[in-house]
Amino acid sequence: MRRERFKSWKDALEKNRNIVVYLLTVLGLLCAAVAWNLLPDVVSIDPNIEDVVYHPKLRLIGMHSGMLALFTFLFWRKPRELVYLTGCIVSLGLTLMMLYANLGM
Repeated sequence: MRRERFKSWKDALEKNRNIVVYLLTVLGLLCAAVAWNLLPDVVSIDPNIEDVVYHPKLRLIGMHSGMLALFTFLFWRKPRELVYLTGCIVSLGLTLMMLYANLGM
C-alpha cells in the first residue's frame, strides 16, 4: 500500500474547498480591480530591462485573471491536487508583481 504525502493538508483542503475557492476569487477580483484602477494604459512585465516591451494593461490583467480562473476551477474539481493551489498562488503573485514593477513601490 502506497503512503500519501501531505495527507492532512489534502484532507483539510478537500473539507474546506468552497472557502478556499471563495477566498481565491475575492483576492483575484480585488487584485484585478486595483490593477485596472492604478496602472497606466500601457505596462511592462519588467520595466527595468534595456529593451522594454509594453503591453496594454487589460491584456496582462486578463492573462493573469484567466490563469487564476483556470487554476481555481481545476482546484475546485480536484482539491487534493496541491499543484492547482500552487498555480492559483502563482497567478495572484504575478498580478501583484506586475503592480509592484509598474507602480514603483
